[in-house]
Amino acid sequence: MIVALLLGALLAPAVARGQDGGLDERTREVAKRLNCPTCAGRNLADCPTDTCAQWKAEITAQLKAGKSEAEVTDYFISRFGAGVLQEPPRQGGYLLAWAFPVILFIALCVAAFAVARRALRKEPAPVVPAAGSDPYLDALERDVQEG
Repeated sequence: MIVALLLGALLAPAVARGQDGGLDERTREVAKRLNCPTCAGRNLADCPTDTCAQWKAEITAQLKAGKSEAEVTDYFISRFGAGVLQEPPRQGGYLLAWAFPVILFIALCVAAFAVARRALRKEPAPVVPAAGSDPYLDALERDVQEG
């Protein structure tokens, strides 16, 4: 019985740290999906600004309150708009943001193919009329020779 109490006393802090570690990891996962409001292109998890620290504290508080990661993310979207996300949502009009690079790549490949095809197309050599086949040239040659 004493061994069980001692073991429990020794493991309790480790278990508590493990639970907090899970919360910290969940906070970091949500923060990685959000943009820093002050640093362009930087995610919330990697930014050391005070604003980001406040946002991370808000994320932690909401996760402690029992909200899911998706609910916390939705809270920030409803408050600050979809621009708060590191990646645009894969739905609605935002699908164009995902499809545009693919469409652009295909269009550039088609254009490159058309240019290459045109450059490689062999143009026929200009046709030089054979001697005696053009009456005008024949008359001109006679006039030049007669002087």
